[in-house]
Amino acid sequence: MANDSPIVGVHLDLKGVMFKPSYIPQLLADLASQKVNCVLVEYEDIFPFEQWNLAYDASVVWSRKTLAIFLAEAARHGIEVIPLQQCLGHLEYVYRWERYAGYSEGRDYPATLSLASKKGKAQILDMLRQMIEGHPDSKYVHLGMDEARQLCTTKAVQKLGDRLTVFLAWLEELIEVCESYGKTPIIWSDMLEDHYKAGAFKSVADRVVFCSWDYGTRGETTPMSRYGGWRTRKAWLDEPETGDGPPIGAGMPFVEDLPAATKKMLKPYERGREFLAMHQADVWAKEGVKVIGGTLVRASAHLSILPDYNLIHDNIHSWGRAMSRTAGLGLIATSWARGTTFGPPNFMIDLTWPSIAETAKALGAKPKPFWPGVPAAKIDLIIRKLGRCKVDWRLESTIADELDALRPKVKDHLYEWDSLTLMTRMLSLKRQAEFVVLEVDHFQSNTRPTVVEWQRRLNDQARTLRDLEKMRRQVNRHFSKRYHGDAYEEWLRDLFDLHVQRIEQCQIICRQKQAAARKKYAAKKQSSAKK
Repeated sequence: MANDSPIVGVHLDLKGVMFKPSYIPQLLADLASQKVNCVLVEYEDIFPFEQWNLAYDASVVWSRKTLAIFLAEAARHGIEVIPLQQCLGHLEYVYRWERYAGYSEGRDYPATLSLASKKGKAQILDMLRQMIEGHPDSKYVHLGMDEARQLCTTKAVQKLGDRLTVFLAWLEELIEVCESYGKTPIIWSDMLEDHYKAGAFKSVADRVVFCSWDYGTRGETTPMSRYGGWRTRKAWLDEPETGDGPPIGAGMPFVEDLPAATKKMLKPYERGREFLAMHQADVWAKEGVKVIGGTLVRASAHLSILPDYNLIHDNIHSWGRAMSRTAGLGLIATSWARGTTFGPPNFMIDLTWPSIAETAKALGAKPKPFWPGVPAAKIDLIIRKLGRCKVDWRLESTIADELDALRPKVKDHLYEWDSLTLMTRMLSLKRQAEFVVLEVDHFQSNTRPTVVEWQRRLNDQARTLRDLEKMRRQVNRHFSKRYHGDAYEEWLRDLFDLHVQRIEQCQIICRQKQAAARKKYAAKKQSSAKK
């Protein structure tokens, strides 16, 4: 990555469905073709740690040889690898094991390091050192530090100070470790935005890079500010609920309730009752902190089938404008394979390539066509239509047919094209499965349908079960070529098993309803005959 080039980064989250090591060379070559010059790798328990027994699925843990191949291939393509080692929150993968759970703050959801635990801190420091030493050529190391929701919830940690005080004290220790290796640390900035205090960051401002993430903002302005937690203005309370304003619910905090100093800090970024999009980048830049924008190509909220391409692409370009406005370092497009270690796996990275290209374009780069042979305008239109289908349209089957018709023209990346086509058809099948369940749920208390009507529902259910079984075979035959491990099997179950179970339950209900209808209509017929 050239020193004067903006960071065009993609987050590689390895806590979800794992690709086979044989895919590494192609993955990095494809990233380079899309003008990606940086990969932020969140290994979790895939990293070959020494001493610490963390692996949930030992079959997918990288060996030192696999790690070396990965780093060598990245270097060959001019891609800097930034390792990410969570150092405060999101340590579920460590604390789910009873042998380490005592190091967490809060046993009900073991995710956050207890900063009152000397042994717990020593473990994280050792893991950080191993991560840094495993990446000798990286300029940066990412410390995580996001969403540490359990921080300062126990008396032992509360004795050390308030959340911001203990957070910054621990950050200072971590920075010293990074600096001892000649590395520049990066952190997610949400905890500092949530607990913002003017002037509190001077000691770290020129020693750490803030990666400020925001995955929902699109356009030039936003009704929400992140400071003091997500907040909006009270003026929105006077508006009817049209879906265009912020999500105001019970307990929603308001900007007007912030301390006077914070309100004064936000004043320059007010745009009527809204705010300048991604104004957190402006705030941190003004305080002398170097900033990387945190956009996305894969979000945990989008689940296992398809992304919301339109929201994602709008968000990417909003961040691109913010980086230009603030002279930021660039963008890292996060690609969450799961929301957390405990969450269900999300859709495959095969579907993120249109968004990866969009990230490069937002920073002025010109990626190569990923699917040469098909006009770029045609692909863009299909992607936009799929984005609408994720939200409100119902054109998946038509779009899948269009993808099939275009397939002979695709000159490269047929695998990814087929992944997109399969998941488009899967969205259609998911809606079919949900409908046959809804048809039964809607009639739970109703005894009026005839025997024939219940049989029609039973026929639809049987057809949908056959379609699900056929689709499962197709999906497994395709994706198992590239992916493996326990999480892959989990993803298949997430796609299919709940639908199958619900439909089988509906079949039982329908047969009971049909038998009751047969009896009722027979009785009515007999009663009419007597009259």
